[in-house]
Amino acid sequence: MASDVDPQAWECRDKDDQAKTAYHSPLRNTNRILAEENMRLKKLLRENGIAWSPVAQAHLNSSRSTKRHTRSSMTSKDLGRPQFPMEIILRVLKFALTSQYPIIDPLSTLTSANLTDKEKSRGNQVAIHFLATCKALRVEGLRIFWTSNDFVFTTPQAVRQFADLDSQYRASIAHVTFRVIATYYDESTNRKHTLESTYHHSMSRQSKLKVHVRPRETPLVRGGLRSYAWTQIVDFLTGLRAPYDPKMHQKSVPRPKLLPSLGSLRLDLVNFSENILPFSGSEFHDVASHEFGCSLNEIQITGMPAAASGLKAGAELSGLLKDEGLYLEGDAAFHAVCNRSLRSLPGEVWNVSRVVRAYDEDDEDIWSDIESQEDFFMHHNHTKIGIMPAAPPEFGHPQSSRHEDSVIWKRVPISRDSKVRDWVQFCRYGGQEVKDDKSTPDEEVYCPNCGEIHEASVMSDSDED
Repeated sequence: MASDVDPQAWECRDKDDQAKTAYHSPLRNTNRILAEENMRLKKLLRENGIAWSPVAQAHLNSSRSTKRHTRSSMTSKDLGRPQFPMEIILRVLKFALTSQYPIIDPLSTLTSANLTDKEKSRGNQVAIHFLATCKALRVEGLRIFWTSNDFVFTTPQAVRQFADLDSQYRASIAHVTFRVIATYYDESTNRKHTLESTYHHSMSRQSKLKVHVRPRETPLVRGGLRSYAWTQIVDFLTGLRAPYDPKMHQKSVPRPKLLPSLGSLRLDLVNFSENILPFSGSEFHDVASHEFGCSLNEIQITGMPAAASGLKAGAELSGLLKDEGLYLEGDAAFHAVCNRSLRSLPGEVWNVSRVVRAYDEDDEDIWSDIESQEDFFMHHNHTKIGIMPAAPPEFGHPQSSRHEDSVIWKRVPISRDSKVRDWVQFCRYGGQEVKDDKSTPDEEVYCPNCGEIHEASVMSDSDED
């Protein structure tokens, strides 16, 4: 933490980073068009036996000597029938195009600073060359690749670049991960800023915060320490806006979002300081609670600051969830170390697990036979929005010792990074996790639905039958 300046940063977008992004984006698009045109010209020359380089000339001479034929020049009689059943071919194709690790920044250039050492050393995770075998395997292989893998995005530009993918593949993606690495800027190299040791339980001391140096500008331009954290989340979310589709001519319905089937989102917040970051602004609230409000069934957040700014941001991000949606918070998963690769951090259980907007005032007659519940709801009703459809219920859960209408069952990951899920029941009053053991300590708890403090015994005992 700096000693000679206000430790709280000013949240904004950096002009240099924006200029760099704007410079590279049109070049990438132009290079793609030129590369496609170059391939068409090479194919035309190859079909006419014309070499465009010494390497191509040697390849043509070798082809003539061995009388090698390409698949496109062979007839169906020459090709013959497949030697394996189609079921075997599809099973091999799925095995070859499915990665055990998430695919990071698909369709975009990887940013080395946003990767861990293990992620850098993985290399090719799928046998992508299967797609160049023939048209049939390419069509089926693309469908398998985009539906069978998990995807991680580390920059807002990678999310927007994903719009280049055909809508038929984007429509099947139901879960993605946003790795949001907070970026800090300062105009002075003399001030030193640190990330507090409370960022993660594995950190025994403060860590030097990675700060980008920017030149000093005129006095009218606000200087000092600046951050790109909450606004970066805004840019990630706005990247999910509906891309322009020239094939869509119907104006009576809105265009589908970038990922129309998205139901689960994970936000890995990196280097989000609880001492330096200011409160999120109005743009953050508008995007999370209005533009994309009530659109997800589940949201997982790691690395949320344990401060007032984090509580405010968490409450606004819960607006992304539908009624009875699952909200999870856990320890930070990564640490951006100064001048080094991203470092993975251990994590166990979720620190916060709750269901948002769980109580429907129309169900109040269920509890009319219990006096304490009537008194509680007479003064403290949690109503659902009711305009948008609620999260779909999950079936196959075990039998609860409580009244069946007083709890909501959800399948929750057993740990922060595990894909294995177990059944957990949540109280329909406050949305908190409850146990079958009805003995609850007589202490005060924070109610995430209204921001007030209630006795834990009231919130838990109120849903006894």
